[in-house]
Amino acid sequence: MIVNKVLTSVVTLAFFAAGCGGSTDTSAPATTVAPTTTVAPTTTVAPTTTVAPTTTVAPTTTVAPTTTVAPTTTVAPTTTVAPTTTVAPTTTTAGPLSWPNDVGSSRFGVLGQEFDVPGGWIRPHPGEFLWSEIQPTPDRWDWGRVDWHVNTWQDRRLAILGTLWPFAQWDQENCHANDPEVQPVLHRLPTKLFAPCDETKFVGWLTAVVERYDGDGVEDMPGLAYPIRHWEVANEPSMQGGHGHFFQGTSADYLSMLRLAFETITTADPEATVLTGGQAGMQPSFTDFWTPVLESAAGFFHVGNIHSIGSDHSFFSDGYRALLDETGHAGAEYWITEALVSTWPEPGQMSPTGDELGRNTLTGFATAFADGASRIFNVGPHDPTGGPGPESDSAFLLLAETVGDFTSASWAGESLVRFDMPDGRTVYAAWDGAGLPDTVTGVVETVGYDGTAGSADAAGFSAATPTLVTVG
Repeated sequence: MIVNKVLTSVVTLAFFAAGCGGSTDTSAPATTVAPTTTVAPTTTVAPTTTVAPTTTVAPTTTVAPTTTVAPTTTVAPTTTVAPTTTVAPTTTTAGPLSWPNDVGSSRFGVLGQEFDVPGGWIRPHPGEFLWSEIQPTPDRWDWGRVDWHVNTWQDRRLAILGTLWPFAQWDQENCHANDPEVQPVLHRLPTKLFAPCDETKFVGWLTAVVERYDGDGVEDMPGLAYPIRHWEVANEPSMQGGHGHFFQGTSADYLSMLRLAFETITTADPEATVLTGGQAGMQPSFTDFWTPVLESAAGFFHVGNIHSIGSDHSFFSDGYRALLDETGHAGAEYWITEALVSTWPEPGQMSPTGDELGRNTLTGFATAFADGASRIFNVGPHDPTGGPGPESDSAFLLLAETVGDFTSASWAGESLVRFDMPDGRTVYAAWDGAGLPDTVTGVVETVGYDGTAGSADAAGFSAATPTLVTVG
């Protein structure tokens, strides 16, 4: 079974080598400030996948509200940027910016740069926070492209999960000149992907990034509307080979980099939230890399981070929860920052139809939240193969619009998930013939995974298909 899953993962990863998220970016208008900087074309990412966990009735998990992101890639045309400087230019705003109530209130996000759901998150992939592009040489800084994207995202009132790419070719050559080059998964990355050689310069770059977007009134981006406070340190560092690399090094190398990044980020912005780089799945090679990291990382991250690209119905939600618990992080929050519903057939079966993919989307996301995931970013149509299709996309949006800002999610029975809403209502996700608890009486509102709305008597309700039931 594991071998089959791994093979499936490899095939799926091969698709992602062409570009994770099938990005759809808008272009930044040309601006003239100083020397011209040509922006690299759109790129994509290779997520990963793994073994399907078992879903049982778990105790109520109260999901701590947090904030985060999702995939498309925006190609900004040639822009000309701030003058060459030896340090990041200092700007001061009128005062500290607070986090707006309407930003990041949803538990749902997407991999990409657009998400038309109130309070929604995006995780731009690869995004714009690349050391190699912001500081292309030791003495030159270029904020033009990044600032344009941040302004665009904030105009749309999106919460941002920023991926920090701690690699610059000029830095890599300082201590890895004789090491072999590799094929990065994303063409915007350097061809050497070791932990930083010059930690002082790395800390300088990372401090400048966090300071520019933290909204504390010092060295902030001109026109910043609200802070960026959620950062993940690199992406899938255990992905080293096959279709490409995201990192070169051992678990100890990544742990050292994570610790340094955490200390730097939280020093610059004490209110920041730091995520580990996404774990590419629950295959043995990935858990072997991450187990020693997590066992020694207490106090050096706030939120765990797991990916599942078409290999597990509920995106490894229960398996990753168990891994965190086993490595000393019982109760720690975790996000699923790449979640893709599988389009692969089960052994001996036909490929799932669009209708089946819609059903699987609603039940998979509901299961993952009940298992304890605080926030989930859908890959969906941003997958380079086209994703699971319109039925899946519609079911995802239905769930995001119905229970997006839930305060807690828990198992209420087999195939029955309870979402408690901030206005006092309760929404149940039910499937496989599940009924409602005896405490629910009277007429309830229903909407199927396909958007079909109706009503039912609570006492006689039975979910013939995945259905959302609103009480109160």
